[in-house]
Amino acid sequence: MLALALGVRALLRAELFFGDPDNSRESQGFGSPSLTNVGRESASELRRSRSTPCSIPGMSLASEPMSSRTAAPTAGGHGYASSILFGVTALALSFRFGWVVLKYAVNLFFYDEWNAYASLFDRQPLWRVFVAQHGPHRQGLGVVIVTKLLYFAHWDSRAQAFTVASAIVLAMILATYLKIRAFGPISAWDIAIPVIFLGLGQWEALLGATGASPEAFPLLLIAAYCFAWIEGRGVIRNVAVLVIHFLLIFTGFGIFIAGITLLLFGLEAYHGAKTRDRWRTKTPLLSLAIATASLGSFFYGYQFNPSVACYHFPYHDRAAYPVFLGLMFANFLAVKQGVILASILGMGVVVVVSSLLVLHIRALWKDSSADRGSMLIVILLGFSLTFSAATAVGRVCLGPEGARASRYLTLLIPAFLGIYFSILTIGNDRKRVMLAGIFILLLLPSCVHRNHKEIEAFSALKQNWKQCYLAHEDIRFCDAEANFQLYPCPECIQMKEKLEFLKRNRLNLYAGRK
Repeated sequence: MLALALGVRALLRAELFFGDPDNSRESQGFGSPSLTNVGRESASELRRSRSTPCSIPGMSLASEPMSSRTAAPTAGGHGYASSILFGVTALALSFRFGWVVLKYAVNLFFYDEWNAYASLFDRQPLWRVFVAQHGPHRQGLGVVIVTKLLYFAHWDSRAQAFTVASAIVLAMILATYLKIRAFGPISAWDIAIPVIFLGLGQWEALLGATGASPEAFPLLLIAAYCFAWIEGRGVIRNVAVLVIHFLLIFTGFGIFIAGITLLLFGLEAYHGAKTRDRWRTKTPLLSLAIATASLGSFFYGYQFNPSVACYHFPYHDRAAYPVFLGLMFANFLAVKQGVILASILGMGVVVVVSSLLVLHIRALWKDSSADRGSMLIVILLGFSLTFSAATAVGRVCLGPEGARASRYLTLLIPAFLGIYFSILTIGNDRKRVMLAGIFILLLLPSCVHRNHKEIEAFSALKQNWKQCYLAHEDIRFCDAEANFQLYPCPECIQMKEKLEFLKRNRLNLYAGRK
């Protein structure tokens, strides 16, 4: 938590430094910024520049690229008070995150964790852990990092919960930095960022069996991926993007970033060819080829595994797909009751996300100097929309309750961050402030809702099973006694032998016992 406080303090300092309206950064091509000093402008000139998002104070629109900054909401939105409000909100929600993990995480491997961390029992090189397939995705960076941490923590599975929480908080901090760099100083409306990232609706990603790789680490890597696109330049930027792209496609559901990478490099090559600039054509084409090769490497030895027995494509009820998709997005807004109204609300969000995605792709298509905000929005909206569509295809057979799985919310965070960034691109101050306020009001229920019943019940079930097994050491008996199944087929993974190993070495649930 000390590191978090220091991180927020650093962000506030960055806001003061980078938020100087007299020093603007322009983008060259897609996300290749260079520092450009802009002379001091009068207050009226700055106001005029805000009303035209594609203009830069003191520069001619015809001769200069679009500004990389889009005005953020005003009306008292900037200043120390706004920074303090943002800092207090971010710290409060982050401490709540940590408190939930500290109080409710149980030191006991559960369900998929027995498979994800099998290399603890059967030592394997880390590269094999990285490329190992688990269900429809590969393990990637998250499992590698948590595996190393578990070695130092006597295999205390709570280390995974703290790592997941830390990854999400770090992603929030990076997202705030992205906002400052692309849209300007911290404003009061930026409390939307911690509210989006740190809701407890995603408790299953913290305390459940999903592990670090499927959701939390892809979220963190997406924030780093956005950072690489807008902060780097030239070859260095492309190398950074390609490295993070590779890590993403091998880390859980980060695989869905692949199409975004190919799109952005393809657009760069298109604009280079249109202007007959050989360097601006060849460099993105080479990057496009490397990104495609990375995607191809993902499928080497890959076996399609939907992980649910009921999977069938196409599903017999085609109308179930949009309903499932709508319920996923409605769940993010804490609309959990009913199916019809919730799915209609959720589909409304999907339509908004899709429309904004098309709008900003068109902006990048038409103008090679489109601002960094459009690029960020395309990445964020495109990823979440692809993830949610694939989830609907793969899990629609589970019905409406399957769409409300808590773990899906983590990878819908980019979509809602993309919506907020889209609001910040609106040139009209009144409309921007009004929409930012409405957006935060829509998000508040998901932030206020503590999901305490689900969290407490799940934690109690795990704790009861643990106490039962420590007393009786009988898997089937404790499954029945605690009314909680630790793994559906214990014999399939030699679970009894693994528990005996943990007992002999005083690891995991046996840690600290004599």
